[in-house]
Amino acid sequence: MTMFSSLWFSAPIITGSNTANATSTSSAAVHTFSGQSLGAADSSRIIAVAVGMGDNASSTGSSPRTINSVTVGGSALTKRIGSQAIYASQEGFNAEIWSATIATGTAADVVVTMSGTIGTSRGVAISVHRLVGPVAAAPNTTASDSDNANTTDPLTLSLNTEDGGYVIGCGVSFKVAPNTATWSGLTELTDAMTGNVAQTAANYSPTSNESPRTITVDFTNSGNAQAAACASWFPE
Repeated sequence: MTMFSSLWFSAPIITGSNTANATSTSSAAVHTFSGQSLGAADSSRIIAVAVGMGDNASSTGSSPRTINSVTVGGSALTKRIGSQAIYASQEGFNAEIWSATIATGTAADVVVTMSGTIGTSRGVAISVHRLVGPVAAAPNTTASDSDNANTTDPLTLSLNTEDGGYVIGCGVSFKVAPNTATWSGLTELTDAMTGNVAQTAANYSPTSNESPRTITVDFTNSGNAQAAACASWFPE
């Protein structure tokens, strides 16, 4: 009798999770979010940070501001995708996703540095994500959308996804409260106001391949300017 054995191989999976979220209403150029959770250390770990910010030209005298750098525990992340909406040709509202391999540590300071002070009634928000497994630091696909004059609603971030992957989205909208976001295609994680800026983040762990997956973010007050960005990682 001939004996046969079967080997079952599971499909590769990225384990992705949201480990921390924080906001700041400081007018400073440098925003330090102390002791943010990174989750368990892992040799394959990618840390991704979604960042939203806005600036106030009336109190800075020079705009629009940009995000110059994001560091985690002193290690520099790389900008993967960004979207900027500009209100009245002078105030910038940015949604960006940054990432890098950060293998060690379970908590660290996240520092976001802008090109200058951002003034009053604006602020910065971060959403920190841990990705481990067969994953590269750079996402496989990205998408962005923006609206400078309240003419596009909702913002569309549709992109390709793969089974076992991980997707992060973030968005900002310049409009006084109440202003909340509703996501389709991703699961909302945060919904906060920093001054007069609505800040939101979302994620999703795909269980199938989609080309593309329809993703939108809709703010209740579509705002004077709004921007959103999205990144999708595939298992390697």
